[in-house]
Amino acid sequence: MTGVVYDWTVRERGSRDWRLLPAAVCGWAASLAAHAGFDYCMTHDGILGMLPIIAACAAPVTATLAMLFLRLPCRMRRLCLIWHSSIMVCMLAAVSCSVCALTYDLMQWRDPASRAAMEGAAVIADADMISPAIDSDRRSADCQADARITSIIVDGVRQNSMAQTRIYVRQPDCGLLRQGGSYVVSGVMSEAEYGAMPLWLADVTAIEQTQSPSPPLRAIDTMQRAFFAQTSKLSDQGKVLVPGLTLGILGQDHVSSEDTSDIDPAYAGQVEDAFRKSGIVHLMAVSGGHLAVVATLVRAICSFFLIPRQITAVMVAGAYIALAACLFPSDSVSRALLMGLSGAACLFLGRRGQAMASLGWTTLAMLMVRPQMSQSYGFALSCAAVLGLVLFSGTLSTWLEPVMPRIIAETMAMTVSAQVFTLPIQVLIEPELPVFSVPANLVVAPVVNFSTLAGLASLSISWLIPPLGLMLARIASWGTAVMELVSLGLGSGDRATIPWTGGIRGVLLICGMEALCVMAAYASRRLFRRMLVQERDMPGERMVVNPMERLRMWMERTRKALRGMTWGR
Repeated sequence: MTGVVYDWTVRERGSRDWRLLPAAVCGWAASLAAHAGFDYCMTHDGILGMLPIIAACAAPVTATLAMLFLRLPCRMRRLCLIWHSSIMVCMLAAVSCSVCALTYDLMQWRDPASRAAMEGAAVIADADMISPAIDSDRRSADCQADARITSIIVDGVRQNSMAQTRIYVRQPDCGLLRQGGSYVVSGVMSEAEYGAMPLWLADVTAIEQTQSPSPPLRAIDTMQRAFFAQTSKLSDQGKVLVPGLTLGILGQDHVSSEDTSDIDPAYAGQVEDAFRKSGIVHLMAVSGGHLAVVATLVRAICSFFLIPRQITAVMVAGAYIALAACLFPSDSVSRALLMGLSGAACLFLGRRGQAMASLGWTTLAMLMVRPQMSQSYGFALSCAAVLGLVLFSGTLSTWLEPVMPRIIAETMAMTVSAQVFTLPIQVLIEPELPVFSVPANLVVAPVVNFSTLAGLASLSISWLIPPLGLMLARIASWGTAVMELVSLGLGSGDRATIPWTGGIRGVLLICGMEALCVMAAYASRRLFRRMLVQERDMPGERMVVNPMERLRMWMERTRKALRGMTWGR
């Protein structure tokens, strides 16, 4: 057999396998374009007829390109296999994500709840709660909760629905809302003015529970209420920050009929603003860090008892699912859960985890199952942070280790790598740049995992042994006290942030600035390599002349000299 045969196993390079990254980017861009195109068509009726044409042309174009590729000569097909396969995968991802986005938009547009919202009609809706009740972001209500409408009655006519809405309720009905419960809600349906939910159900006049949550959700609700009961006995910063670090919901946002925490709104707002300006507000948004801490603990216990790999993988997956169910639902938690389950599957099969490939297929799966996620800032920030960590964290840590201790180098590399990709998205949300983000993250890094473990332990035990739960919550508050001190110290004042241009212009400017910084770092690296003190033709590793290496050698020689003086006496 003649010709070159390409071995695909050569491309399997763990986290350096970038083959799904272009497909994920193309799928995300196509989903955003589909949403934008649909919104444009809804406001320009003359272009509405183009939607069926675009949907009908997508599949034939892909099929035509595939047939052209198959008609190429055999040798040329083998030579172009990699590029053509990559292009085809990107096109298929783009077509799939755009079709899913258009289908979702069409279903939402034709949904009876959406039509009622356009008219501002009074409705009676059967809704299933998909999130706990939290403090309302509108003055006309005391609490809010996200729900999925199953049926709706408008003008005495009942119709099935699949729309998602945000329900605004006043006290004392807030205490009735439970995640996973089914309710009949009477109110006024309207289109959302802001936020991720497309519809609002406000001015609620009556609410009645028709079905209680499932036993697992009732158990989780009991655990969360017991945990909040214990955190309400902490100091002011503990009441606010310990629930945020543990569950992803700040203490002042928790709503319950038994809530007696008495948190000062002015103080809570000041702390939240300081966290945002100091660049450590991501600690209050639960993501992959919680799952990583729990997975490390489970794997360490399993290793200690010599539990087989397959059972360890199942236990890690179970811990992921249980923890995600206990946390406040968010887009970042969904992303972290899918990636965590992917890592558990790799552990079960005995393969090394592939973070980049896992991020790619997780992104595509989320965009196809829940197309509205392409417009979510939380999901974008979560994916961008993981992408930065996978791409640059290891390399940047290697660059920094010669000039600083390893722990500081790794922490700084993770912070900078994540911010390289998240800053453009943050500029879209709020046009300003945190000045002290890197030092703030360096200072709080040693206490984050410690406080997270203590908070999760308090969550798991407060319902059973309240005094022990209070003690663990108090231990967690020791770490959050450090975070409060850092945030108030670095996030207060006018110099904590730099004003920046908003919109697409601000994104382009920040990307250009980051590109210049990367080129400057690369040039500095090239210049730094010339400081090598070893000949090029000599075997072995190169030794770099740097302050940390000199300090280590000096300390080792000093220790030997002192030890020799002691023995001499």
